[in-house]
Amino acid sequence: MFDRSIHSYSVLSDSRRIIAISDIHGNLPVFKKLLRKIAFDPEKDALFLVGDLLEKGPYNLETLYYIMELSRHPHVHPMIGNCDVVCRNVLYDTRLEFLQNILLNRPNSILHEMAQRVGQRIDKETDMAALSRELRKVFLRELTFIDRLPHVIETERFIFAHAGIRDEKTYGRDMRDIMVQDLFMKEAGSFHKYIVVGHLPVSEYRKDICCFNPIIDTRRHIISIDGGNEVKSAGQLNALIYEQGRFQFACSDDLKKARITRDILPVNRTPFFITWHEGQVHMLHDEGACCLCRHEASGKVMHIAKEFLFYKGKELHACDFTNYQIPARCGDLVKIVSQTRNAVLVKKQGLMGWIPADALALES
Repeated sequence: MFDRSIHSYSVLSDSRRIIAISDIHGNLPVFKKLLRKIAFDPEKDALFLVGDLLEKGPYNLETLYYIMELSRHPHVHPMIGNCDVVCRNVLYDTRLEFLQNILLNRPNSILHEMAQRVGQRIDKETDMAALSRELRKVFLRELTFIDRLPHVIETERFIFAHAGIRDEKTYGRDMRDIMVQDLFMKEAGSFHKYIVVGHLPVSEYRKDICCFNPIIDTRRHIISIDGGNEVKSAGQLNALIYEQGRFQFACSDDLKKARITRDILPVNRTPFFITWHEGQVHMLHDEGACCLCRHEASGKVMHIAKEFLFYKGKELHACDFTNYQIPARCGDLVKIVSQTRNAVLVKKQGLMGWIPADALALES
């Protein structure tokens, strides 16, 4: 059974804003930008950082030091996520061969940064046991800080857990129920308190129009807030804000800005989005820049640009592809995700879709 000792209970004043942010993934500039945007005040607000503080982004040690400093305030509550567990692997010499294989395919990691600070690098020849001993000598305070972070934090109204819980009494059978419970919002039941989770980008719950904004299910009391920061090309870092009985949110990213130069009318009658979990497609015809494909999970046939296609073993997959064309008005602000010869994939108020290339002007 899951050890409830690795959780904490926090009593909050109704006068405080409650702010939840998950999956910072070592992107310190976007995190700081978001805190400025919401005018975060550690003396007046309660901030919950719902795991995956590190890994995959470029500023892991800087992010960790910044969070360690923030956590000196009594109402700043960092939590551990599955990606942060790499620090435990080093601290306790556990699954080092598995860890090495992960790091060989993850160029941005706090362990790469730590290794560089002690004049080493992690490759196929690295003695991981010897490296772990060296990192513990130099970074014991940092590794221990991550190790001691709670898995679950409960308040009068909320339960914060990185990926999900099984129930409100025991939380789960083991750590995996808290840290890596994929598709929690799709598969979970209902709860009395609001369960606030990250871990899985909210776009994975979309089937028609891709959106990276938090999902708030008021009937089942589940809130999913991972905006895909550092793991999705159009991802964003979300802040869920609860104040005076109302939910709001804000977001930040580092995508380039552009303005719409003419009105774009809606043209999609059946918009469609392909997620990670249901990405397998079958190629029907290669047409050069794109392929005519059948999406296996839905049976839909569509043209998919080749930059969205890749192989998992022998299976062809499409990831984060949409046929949605965003309606917009002249002067609207959008964020640029990627571009083909005739169209630009953009994000507008958290929604992702296509705009004609000749209808955009880059912001300086």
